Amino acid sequence: MSPFKRGAVFYVDVRWKGYPRLYLSTDTTNKARATAIERTLYALRSAGRRDLLGLLAAGKVTLPELHDAHERRGDELEQLKAKADSPRLGELVDVWEAWLSSPSGISPRTGRRYAAHTTRRYSVSWANFFAAIPQGRDATLSALNKGFVADYRRMRSEAGAGPATINRDLGALMAFLTWCAEERGLAISRPAIKREREPSGRERWLSSDEIRGVRKALPDEWWPFFATLVYTGLRFGEAHGLRGADVKLKERRIVVQEADRRVKSASSVRHVPIAEPLAQWLGEHFARHPCGPTDQAFPFLGLHYDRAYKAARQVWRKAAIAAGLHDGGVPESADATAGGKAKKPKPAKPNATIHDLRHTFGVHAAQAGVAVGRLQGLMGHAAPIMTMRYLKHAPEAYFTEDAAKVAGSLGGDQEGAARAEMARRGIKRA
Repeated sequence: MSPFKRGAVFYVDVRWKGYPRLYLSTDTTNKARATAIERTLYALRSAGRRDLLGLLAAGKVTLPELHDAHERRGDELEQLKAKADSPRLGELVDVWEAWLSSPSGISPRTGRRYAAHTTRRYSVSWANFFAAIPQGRDATLSALNKGFVADYRRMRSEAGAGPATINRDLGALMAFLTWCAEERGLAISRPAIKREREPSGRERWLSSDEIRGVRKALPDEWWPFFATLVYTGLRFGEAHGLRGADVKLKERRIVVQEADRRVKSASSVRHVPIAEPLAQWLGEHFARHPCGPTDQAFPFLGLHYDRAYKAARQVWRKAAIAAGLHDGGVPESADATAGGKAKKPKPAKPNATIHDLRHTFGVHAAQAGVAVGRLQGLMGHAAPIMTMRYLKHAPEAYFTEDAAKVAGSLGGDQEGAARAEMARRGIKRA
């Protein structure tokens, strides 16, 4: 049956045995285009594309867009089908987030289950995505395309989000798309996502005087824990997860293992030495808090990570401010002569964090001349490039002696090189 005009546009009315009736508008006043659209229907039937004709009958695709996709050839029809079949994004993300917290939630990158803070961070990122998509949770999977990524970058940048925050959000997007493809078997069009270059992270470390000041300000019960972070470079989570059997005072070492806890990476599993001052403080700590091999080494922290970190951060905040490690705050002031308004006072904030104790260990180890390979093992870094950041803190007094040693070797003057080495050994380390 030829297209017929109804009102201003042409319609088609196709009835095939075993197929749903297609009584549809061509959205055109041009009879030649309407006839070409009808031929497309017959071509799809001849090709056995019952799937596309079913979507057309269900109203999930329009007749003009189906015709245009057919005329363009290539994979346009498959993209149109994937878009029409795309499920609601909100429901799909809910299933994904439940999967992240389930025993089946294994990261394809690390081969390990997702950490609780990672799943929470992903949820925050997706709340931002839903706020950026016009249809919100009712959008379909096909809405996550290249254009959306570009619009999201611009929107978040204009809102003041930094490159690290945007990269974190886009990482959540890529994790979701990977799950859709590998776990759900969905046909997706994965947009190419480039990470923005992030500025160098802050690096704050404590001098020996600052360490002594913090020690005086900290409660006696808490000092052994913070001393462990300073003298071993352990991450907070690693120290929080220590058990009695992991702290081997007789052997002067601490074992970081993942038998019953999570570590950041495989390289985080390591042995770290216990310096004599730390051994004394830990000995006093275990005398006050006896623990068995499987008991928590620092029981006052509690087993829940988030609550433990919050409690430790409150203690650290008070001690750091008392020790003078803060930004000074903003005192209340008003410029009456200039007609200015009084500024609300802001309390002082610490300018050093708990994680900076790990940097403190790395910097002092570099200043003490610990080789980069050994320092990498002590810090539990996955790659040497992560450890190289501390080498800039090597004593500058070594520069002249190092140059003399190299010059002596290049010139064949072994005596000069030996003298340079003797001079280097005689330097008093910072």
